[in-house]
Amino acid sequence: MRVLNKDLRLQDVVLMYVTLLAALVVLLVAPYQAPSAAAPPGPPLSYSVPLDPAGRLQLSWNLSFSRQEIHLQIRVKDLQHGLLIGLSDRGQPTNADLVLLWSDGHKSYFGWDATWDTKQDTEQDAEQDTEQDAEWTLSKTCEGTVHVIYALLDQPIRSLQQLNVSRLHTGVQRILLLRPDTPAPSLPADVQSIEVLAPGITIPSQETTYWCHIYQLPPNMPKNHIVMYESVVTPGNEAIVHHIEVFECSPQMDVVPQYSGSCDSKMKPANLNYCRHVLAAWALGAEPFYYPMDAGLPIGGEGSSRFLRLEVHYHNPLIISGRQDSSGIRLWYTRSLRRFDAGIMELGLVYTPVMAIPPRQSSFPLNGYCIPACTRTGDALVTKCTFNTEDRNKPTVGGFGIMEEMCVNYVHYYPRTQLELCKSHVDLDYLKKYFSLINSRFHGGEGCSCSQRSVEEEFSSISWDQFSEEVLNSLYTTSPISMHCNQSTAELFPVSTFTFQWEGTHQHTHIYIYI
Repeated sequence: MRVLNKDLRLQDVVLMYVTLLAALVVLLVAPYQAPSAAAPPGPPLSYSVPLDPAGRLQLSWNLSFSRQEIHLQIRVKDLQHGLLIGLSDRGQPTNADLVLLWSDGHKSYFGWDATWDTKQDTEQDAEQDTEQDAEWTLSKTCEGTVHVIYALLDQPIRSLQQLNVSRLHTGVQRILLLRPDTPAPSLPADVQSIEVLAPGITIPSQETTYWCHIYQLPPNMPKNHIVMYESVVTPGNEAIVHHIEVFECSPQMDVVPQYSGSCDSKMKPANLNYCRHVLAAWALGAEPFYYPMDAGLPIGGEGSSRFLRLEVHYHNPLIISGRQDSSGIRLWYTRSLRRFDAGIMELGLVYTPVMAIPPRQSSFPLNGYCIPACTRTGDALVTKCTFNTEDRNKPTVGGFGIMEEMCVNYVHYYPRTQLELCKSHVDLDYLKKYFSLINSRFHGGEGCSCSQRSVEEEFSSISWDQFSEEVLNSLYTTSPISMHCNQSTAELFPVSTFTFQWEGTHQHTHIYIYI
């Protein structure tokens, strides 16, 4: 552990040069109350996002691909005893690369290392410049979505030995640090935009909320092509709005009730479940999405619906109350139709708890299938979503909170077909046989999977060992599966049960398809 000992107030500006793999990272920690704080070298900071839902931590940065540099600036409101910041594989402090700025009540210190395994004290004269050179070699990469973890110390610490990271109230923000250095594609001269936004709602004071709102397109809107879409997030809510989707309702519905409320509410009209045709999807860290010059996503015209359903996922871990929000999606469209109609297809696993990952797994594959009977073609495509469970003591099941398994796999493609969703899950009857086997033969259970217990309760009751893990893995790879093949109207394709041979095996397995 390398430590800089500085006889300064913690609120003073500390400028640190940090080496991150092949990129030079300049990290500036400054209080919000110091508007004249020294800026890092290079161009002005172009990107900014709050790290925490309360808005106490603000991360800003810019990029220089020519110099292979990232300049980071962190501003903190009411910094008291210290700040922990770092990069993590999946948002957990375990095995994360961490930086710590802290005070013992008299002096301020800065330290960095992933393991805190060594300590080097460097005394600094208080009259010296506060700028210090250091090397912070990280094992994490800043490519793709970066998990930035943070924590504010609630009391002074005299040494690193007093720091217990596991007891800190850490938060996580997912950020796309590396942004393309190429100019954005140009939009057509006749481009127009529509904003599908939440109508100034009050975010519920609970950790996870999915908010649904019905939006109506202009009447008699002709066919257009969506050529780009982007998020519209209410300023100050960047750390609360987790993801946003816009769906078109089934054209078979002449009227869709006006609704704005929780997607889980019993008051939600049942036919909103037929608003499943994806027009746009955005999540934390995503940039505006541009379609290729020869394709666009249809909106309006014959065979479409003028009713859209906006769905916003709010992650409110601090249970903040009274926060207003009008976030949503801005759709850019043109009357100048392009050569191809584009489509969005949802692949992978059905949102259901029957597909679970045992705890403490370094690797445990779950496969979702899109079989030839759904696609009517022999072309093959493999996509992957990854999720870390190695440091978890409970099984991970499909869910809707950010700490649950919630991989949604949207594929943009063209030319468009009528296949909107192609997903699978293990047959429930075979999963019940698994619970019965584990409970009766190896864990002294009653020899049955009781109907009054939910799948989540069944998984939680298992005493996990190598045998139960291997049997579950075998179940997922050899047992019958249930397919969901949905049309773009959210209706199911009329296909039937048949026999399918798993690739790479000599076993024939039945595929059950929902009709």
